[in-house]
Formats: sequence, structure tokens, C-alpha cells
Amino acid sequence: MSHPLGHRAVILGASMAGLLAARILSDRFREVWLIERDALPRGAAPRKGTPQAVHPHGLLARGREVLESLFPGFTDSLVAQGAMLGDLGTEVAFDAGGHRLAVRHSGQPGLAVSRLAIEAEVRRRVLSRPGVQLLDETDAVEPVHDAARHRVTGVRYLRRDAGEGAPPQTVGADLVVDCSGRGSRTPTWLRAWGCAAPHEEQVAVGIVYASRYYVRDGAHAAGCGGLDKAAVICSATPELPRPGVLLAQEPATAGEAPRWVVGLGGYAGDQPPATPAGLLDYARRLGTPEILRLVEEGEPIGPVIRYGFPHSQWRHYERLAAFPAGFLVMGDAVASFNPVYGQGMTVAACEALALRDALTHRHGLDGLHRRYFRAAAQVVAVPWQLAVGSDLALPGVPGPRPLPVRFVNAYVARLTRAARHDARVAGAFLRVVHLVAPPSGLFAPGIVARVLWGGRRSRQPLRPEGTASGAPRAARA
Repeated sequence: MSHPLGHRAVILGASMAGLLAARILSDRFREVWLIERDALPRGAAPRKGTPQAVHPHGLLARGREVLESLFPGFTDSLVAQGAMLGDLGTEVAFDAGGHRLAVRHSGQPGLAVSRLAIEAEVRRRVLSRPGVQLLDETDAVEPVHDAARHRVTGVRYLRRDAGEGAPPQTVGADLVVDCSGRGSRTPTWLRAWGCAAPHEEQVAVGIVYASRYYVRDGAHAAGCGGLDKAAVICSATPELPRPGVLLAQEPATAGEAPRWVVGLGGYAGDQPPATPAGLLDYARRLGTPEILRLVEEGEPIGPVIRYGFPHSQWRHYERLAAFPAGFLVMGDAVASFNPVYGQGMTVAACEALALRDALTHRHGLDGLHRRYFRAAAQVVAVPWQLAVGSDLALPGVPGPRPLPVRFVNAYVARLTRAARHDARVAGAFLRVVHLVAPPSGLFAPGIVARVLWGGRRSRQPLRPEGTASGAPRAARA
């Protein structure tokens, strides 16, 4: 443990952001309490508070790097559980507008695994750290605010098993971190404490996606459709505004077959039905051979499930002139993104590094919120720019499109056209998407020249609309 900054830190919420905050704070506080309203499972199982966790999730390359640095052996542990590790250039296919980007070996490993397994592995490691304790099935009533000193000094909480009419208990804390997600009550608490709430930026994406799991063995063991791929990613474009994904997944339980998960989505009322036939119809229109073959021929595990996401949001805490000391906000409680871009876990991991850096400042806890919120805003800015820019390129997503947004979207459209046959352009694009390189890399002179020249060329789409085999088939129920 580094030199302790205080006796106790309390974290509201034990999802990915809360667990990663606990990992960082356990190095600087003697005790770290995690207060979680759900009953947390012991292994990789769903829970009520994160219904989206059973749908496909992407762990971007930068996110895997950070998790590996915080939890050495993290990648190997998940591979041992059945995750697939593959090169992002050659073993992950990326399609845009019905065309596949050129591939080459990138040297950048990607991990195909479920959100449930990632969270369970992180949770297991965090809860084994000295001083970390979990209070699940516990409601965080409110932080304790000392108006005279304008600082948070603890948390009032109520155990679900306390019995009817039981009063809340109070625990003192040197630092409280709100990791309670999109529904965070911090804006309400700030108003009650006489502070301004943060400006909230929103983009109404209105996306709905349907998902289904399939057995990954036999004809679909190493790669679907005979291709050795760990994942196929289909980006929505103005011409084909339907995102899709096919990801390898670990077995649900030990001894079972490994799985595939397919997720297909639509915007602006274009909602995939939660039926096998509806999923197959969407797969046919998407036209990606691997996804279509699996939906046609694969052995399903469970029903088609659906999830909707109304809007991306960013609460700009870094702009507030006044904020109570001893209090922070992290994860989806700050910013949450359209899930089709797979940015959430990676952003939470990078925010954890920002928290670590802010804590190592020579002033310790003094002014921590100002340092952290400035750094967190820098973490959020790039994925927000990428996600919102991509969403606003779609005609069904409402919102202003000023000249810079239109210019960048026009350039990215041309870039993805060039990336169909130029592996260097494709590689630069994927490094930015995976947050291992800044967006400015797409405007390097060498890349711009290739985009302007290569963006004029065309290539036949992957396959005309229809079926993988050429003859229509019914989906397996």
C-alpha cells in the first residue's frame, strides 16, 4: 500500500466503475466500503441492476491494457475460462456499410468475452484486496454533507434486511465516490446542498437491439462459417443504419460448450423483433455472411432478448464552480455512451487511472475533485466525440450538425471507403476506435493522402441481400 491518504473511502455502486474505483482507493485508504443495492452473484451471472450485461459487450484494446495493468494475469485468467484472444487486425472482422475493411496483422490483441465474466473477474480480485468490504443488498440513502465546511463526511445507508421501519445507519468517510450509474442522484443532492447541478449534454439515439446466444462447437467452433474470427463488428452507416455484432463467448458454466452471441440493432423506431424470425430477417438485410449463417444454422441457447437505450449523456462536473470536498462522481454517473461502440468499460478503466493520478498529487485529498474532474473530462472527450459524431452521421438521430461535425463525418465516410482496400488506413482507423491512438492520427498527412486517393475507389459489397447459402431458410427456434 502507498502512503494512506485517509482511513475510509466509501463507494456507491459495485459495478465496473465502482469496482475499479475500489481497486485504486485500496492503495491509499485503510478501508474501502462498496455499498451496492443488488445482491451480487459469486460468479459470472446477471443481476437486476445491469440488465444490459447479458447483451454483447466489447472490451476495447485500451480497456484490456488498463485492466491487465491493474490486475496482472487478467487476460490469461479469462482465456482459461473460455474467452478468445485474437489479433484485432486478422481475427476481428470490421464491416461498414456492407463492406469489409482491409485486414493485416496489428500486433494488438483483442479479447472476446462476456461482460459478466469481465465483471466477475474484476469483482473477485477487488474483493480479495486487504481492507475492501462489500455491503450488498444495501441502499445508499444519501451522502452526509457538512454545510459549514462544504464537504461530504460520510454516507447514510439502509440494509434491506434491517426490517420495516429501521432507521438508516451512518458511516464516516474521508472520501465518497458516486458510481451509481446513469440514474445517479448527485445532481439532486447538489441542489439540496445549495450547489448548482452540472450541465447535462444529451444525444437522443433511440437504439434498440436484439441478442441471442448460440453454441460454439462443431461447424462453428473455431470461427463461424469456417472463418477463424473471434468477432465480427458491423458499424452502422447512413446507407445501412443497422449495427450488428458477432462475438465469441466463454461457456456459461464449467463443462458446457463455449458460445457465440449475436446482437443486431436499429435506430429511430427501426426495432428488431424479439423473435427468431425477426432476428433472421434483420440478419438477411444486414448481409454479413458469418452472422447470417449462424442465425440460420446455429444451435440457439435461450430466447431472443431485447434492450433499448434512449440517449447518450455527459454531465459536465468539470465546469462547476463549486463542489463539495470529499466527494467524486465516476463512470456512467458522469457519462454514458451509445452501447454499440463498446466504450463504457474502457472509459471506466481510464477514469480509474485518472483517479489514481489525481490521488498521487502532492496536495493529496485537497482539491482532489477539481483535479479528478478535469482529468475525467479529458478521458470522456475522445470517446464522446467518436460516438456522437458517428451517431449524428445517421439520418434517424436528431440533433444539430454544425459544419465541423459535417466535415468530420464526410471525411470518415471517405476514410472507411479507402479502408476497404488499404490496410494502413484500416489499421489507423481501428487504433482510434479502440482508443489506443488519438483521433488526430486519422488526419496525419500520410493517412489523408491515402484517404483522398483511395476514397474514390469502390468495392463490391460482401454479399447481396439474401441468405448465406443463397436459398432462404427459417431461423431455428
